[in-house]
Parts: sequence; C-alpha cells; structure tokens
Amino acid sequence: MEKVLLHCPMNISRAFSNLISEFIQKEYSDSDKFEVYDEPHRLGSEDTLLASVKEGRPPALYIGHATDFGRLSPPEISDNFEPIPDLPLAESLQRLGFKDNHNYFHPFTIIPFGVICNKNLVGEKRPVSWQDFQDPVYSKKIIIPDRQRTISRVLIGTMKILYPDTYEKFIANCVFQGSPIDVVNAVDQGEYHYGMVNVAFSRFSRLKNTGIMWIKEGAFCMPQVIAVGKGKRELVGKIIEYIFSLHVQDFFTLQGFIPAVSGEIPAVLQKDDLHLIWKGWEAFLKATAQ
Repeated sequence: MEKVLLHCPMNISRAFSNLISEFIQKEYSDSDKFEVYDEPHRLGSEDTLLASVKEGRPPALYIGHATDFGRLSPPEISDNFEPIPDLPLAESLQRLGFKDNHNYFHPFTIIPFGVICNKNLVGEKRPVSWQDFQDPVYSKKIIIPDRQRTISRVLIGTMKILYPDTYEKFIANCVFQGSPIDVVNAVDQGEYHYGMVNVAFSRFSRLKNTGIMWIKEGAFCMPQVIAVGKGKRELVGKIIEYIFSLHVQDFFTLQGFIPAVSGEIPAVLQKDDLHLIWKGWEAFLKATAQ
C-alpha cells in the first residue's frame, strides 16, 4: 500500500483530502494501492511523517505543514525523499525565498497569519507593530491556540526570529488555549481583545464582533509543501500535477491562502499589498522545530 499523507490545517484538511481521494479514484486504474491518510489533529502525539521516517517507511507523497521537516535531520530527509526541482512557483514567491534550495520539498500554497481583534474592546490606540505585543499592557489580552499546534509554533518561532532577545515578553502576554476556531470564538465573545490565527479563520466569527488588524511589518506565514518519497515520483506524478492545477490552486485562493503558482493575494484578505514576513527556510525550520 502506497501512503499519501496529508497534514494540513483543520479548516481545509477534510475537503482537500476528499479532492485527492476522488482524483486518485478517477485517474488511477489501480487506485486501491493508495492509502490517503488525513492526519488527525491530536495534541501530544508524534506526527505521522516523523514516525514513518523513523520506521523506514516514508510516504509516497507528503502534503502539508513544512514545519514537520524541521524535526527531521538533513540525512533523514535526503535518505527518504527525492529532489523535486521542476515544480511551479510564482516569481514573486521565489524572490522572497520560498524555493527550497535542496529541492526536497516544494510549496503548493502559503498561509498568512494575522491578528484579529474584538472591535468593541479595542479603541483607536492599537498595536501597529509585532513588537508592540511585547508591552505588558497587553498581558492576558491575547489568545493563541494551544502551544503544541503548528500555528502557535510558527507564531512563537517567527517572533523569536524577529526579536531574539525580547520575544519571551510576547509569550508572557499570551494565553495559549484551544484550536484556531476556539480563538476566534473567544475574541468574538469578548473574552480577549486580540487573537492570532490563520487570517481565513476570521470569517467564522458568528457574532461578527471581530475585525482583522494589519501589522505594519506584514503577516507571518506558514508554507504548505509536498515531498516525494524516494523512487516514487513517477507513481505520484499525476497527483502532483493535480495539486498545481488551476482547480486546486483556486481552492486555496477561496480559503484565503496564497496559491503557489500565481502568488496572487486572495481578495478575501482584503489587502492587495499584503507583505509576507519570511526569513528563509533555515531560520523557519529551526525556529518552529520545537
């Protein structure tokens, strides 16, 4: 059985997994040789990618969080995955450094993170910089998902990259609790002034009390990548082409993600000149590996 492993954000994981499963059923005459495994969002359990590599059984195709590769050593990556240097990536994203020079994984979409606020609780004087959130005045006014969740590892890791000497002040101001949806609900209900989530989650505000705040330095982000098990490129080639097709790339745009092929900022983000904060793969993987 050839495993196609998805480890994606919970707001797209089921729909995306269904798209991949339906494509395999349609395009592969021997579709029963594939197992499409959608990683459950369980806290405290080891990621399936890490476990499969340690057991010497890497997936034929990995689809999901780039952060998983920060927890693998360079030899583990090179021994289990093959280079994929020829996949599409928008020139704008290449200029920002989103192409992995080693070519063992490749972005298929970029997820921007941002700040939501309760419009009834915050006044005109609001944080304008990421550094502002280190001020003690914001103590316990910021909610972030549980620390073990990928989004929180990215938020903490990126703050650590930007402010290595003072980022712990930011951590001290935050309450880490629940899932991204729980964060949106808590801000929406007025339990917290600010929340930090994948920007697309802000659309799930039931009471409509939340608004998006754009920070002057830009938005943190989390690439979603594919990686191909060694010797499996021909086997999964059609699935890879499908992921970079207009149909699937448009699916990401509708979620508020940035499609890798075009690099265009989705209209749902309501900001044409959105700037992504990205300091390169080495810094990102090291900062989010914990």
